[in-house]
Amino acid sequence: MQVRSIFPFIQDAPQKSASPDAARRESEATPVRSHGVLPPWFASWWQATLAVLPLFIVTRIVFVLLTYFGVILFNVRNYSMRALDFQMLLDAWARWDAVRFTTIATRGYLNLPYTAFFPLYPWLTHIVSISLHSDPLATGMVISNLAFLGALVVLYRLTETEFSSVVARKAVLYLAIFPTALFFFAAYNESLFILFTLLCFYALRRGHWWLAGLCGGLATLTRSTGLLLVVPFLHEFARQAFPLLSSAWNDRRYLPALKPLLGLPALLLIPFGLGIYAYYLNQTYHNALAFESAQAYWRYGFNAPWAGTVQQFHNIFTLPPYTFFTAHDIIDVTALLFALVLLFLCFVGPARFSTSQWSMPLFCLLALLLPLCFPGHGYDPLQSTQRFVLETFAAFIVLARFGRRHAWIDRWYVTLALPMLAFFTLQFLLGYWTV
Repeated sequence: MQVRSIFPFIQDAPQKSASPDAARRESEATPVRSHGVLPPWFASWWQATLAVLPLFIVTRIVFVLLTYFGVILFNVRNYSMRALDFQMLLDAWARWDAVRFTTIATRGYLNLPYTAFFPLYPWLTHIVSISLHSDPLATGMVISNLAFLGALVVLYRLTETEFSSVVARKAVLYLAIFPTALFFFAAYNESLFILFTLLCFYALRRGHWWLAGLCGGLATLTRSTGLLLVVPFLHEFARQAFPLLSSAWNDRRYLPALKPLLGLPALLLIPFGLGIYAYYLNQTYHNALAFESAQAYWRYGFNAPWAGTVQQFHNIFTLPPYTFFTAHDIIDVTALLFALVLLFLCFVGPARFSTSQWSMPLFCLLALLLPLCFPGHGYDPLQSTQRFVLETFAAFIVLARFGRRHAWIDRWYVTLALPMLAFFTLQFLLGYWTV
């Protein structure tokens, strides 16, 4: 079974292997087709949009069909004439954090535990729903889906310019059909966060420091993890700006030597996003760090990053195998190991990134390890790990590089991911705690 048989707009991958440097040369040697009077940069983004749009549309249709058939057939008895209405189908997506985001969008931060949810996504939902007089849940889902479309486009462009268009097509496919990609359809902030994160990296790789800082600040205002973008910012700035500074200084051009440093203050825009939220919390709760205090309601305090994983394995091997807890813990551990192994392969192995690209997997690794330092309560020490792996975009890029080289990896991933995505979506719609 080829990927093309399921998604005909995704081309089959050539099987020839390539080193990171060879892949970069391949991408640089691929010309952008002319679009008449369109500027080249616009033509490139337009081509990326056209490349991902069919995938986006098909996966949205799949979620709509799962919602329609799943909600009706699991809630209406056989041969019953009972009719559901559209609102009941929509409300099936009002689960877990979607309810909390919608509550913040409509009623604000009601109590301290809610402050753990950063504000940009619910604020956008509030503004749009008020402006259009629309249902807040539906509005949040529309924002999430549009942001995901943008994220797919940026991921395609980033991967295309760093590696090749073939790898880019597979990277967006693998992300879109990952078993927990349902959160890109639901009223969650995952789509918005990964959009701003990818935009930040795209700007960083091109030395657009102020644009990168702005996107990093918006990512931080969406999720606290965005603060970690300070690390790749510094890495990319040192890699790109310092050689220019050194060269100019050695040539005794002292004034031009300072020019590369003009982009460094843009770094402050990243924590500025956190500062905006802290100011709001100080005005509301007289506690600028209320979001940190709120974590106690959802997770234990700081711990070693392996503590939760060890506890999860302990649960799996000590609890009866045919219990909810064991099945849930297996899903958690599998998602975590999937991401960790792929991120490790970004640094070593035949599909590794070049050292100049290490800022991408480095950020993804830090973003995955941060929540591991604050394990969840009780039976769920790896709480929300299945969602957090969606943000490790470098893992999907390196998987795409393997899928490009080995057809069996491509086939197995698609074969396993699609049914699991459908299963998890139905679990979510029915209110069962799987993810």
